[in-house]
Amino acid sequence: MAFNDIFKVTKQTKILLIFLVCISVTGFSIAYIYYNYKNKSEDPRVINARIELAKFDNLMKERKYSEALPLLDTVYEVYQHTSGYEGSFEFGVIYNNRASVYLSMVLYDSIIGKEEKENLLKLAEENINKSIVIYKKWIDSAGKYTEEEIRRNIIPVFSPNDKAFEGKNTRRIINKRVKDIVFAQTETPRRLSVSYTNLGIIQRHQYKQEDAIKSYIEAIKLWKDNFTARNNFNVLMGKPPKDRSIIDQLFPPDRAKKN
Repeated sequence: MAFNDIFKVTKQTKILLIFLVCISVTGFSIAYIYYNYKNKSEDPRVINARIELAKFDNLMKERKYSEALPLLDTVYEVYQHTSGYEGSFEFGVIYNNRASVYLSMVLYDSIIGKEEKENLLKLAEENINKSIVIYKKWIDSAGKYTEEEIRRNIIPVFSPNDKAFEGKNTRRIINKRVKDIVFAQTETPRRLSVSYTNLGIIQRHQYKQEDAIKSYIEAIKLWKDNFTARNNFNVLMGKPPKDRSIIDQLFPPDRAKKN
């Protein structure tokens, strides 16, 4: 068999290759259009903060705590100086994440001493309590607004006359922010549940077992499928932790639905 015969491209192969290239190009085009549209829908005043916050989970997985804390400080400053975000749920996320850094340092940094551990737990507790206060206030206010009330309340801070929105589609940006807040109305009680779970973990390491039990109970009340809170509660009650069933792992509860 000749060399050319081995690598001969048939008509059917050419058609298949063209088809695969078309699928790839279409896929990239759809992805580009989607993310381009999504980025243009974001509030340009805080989009960099959202991008930075998206890096946080990876830093925590890699245990780069010295990078995670300054990142959260940067994100905080952006929201702190942006009109329309006063007291919003984003600050609860920042404080909870900051507490998670301090708590993780206690749990995974084996070289810290007893005094430093106590100081880190205190910092974690201070930040987690701030997140709880913010989440509760937000749930009691914006968390109860209708979609129309949300839109009416935020429109004044998205003025097309603001230089930050020059050349931007403010209607699209407003729609995205309304969508974010509507989603947060469902998600923030779960975020609050996570904060109570972290508070319980902090209290356990401070040997405040009764307080920890109360925190886990609050966490479970807010989100009955909070697996971490349930297991920690079981351990404190002298019960063995339960493994998640294969059904729960394959088909976790729909987080878009309210409890």
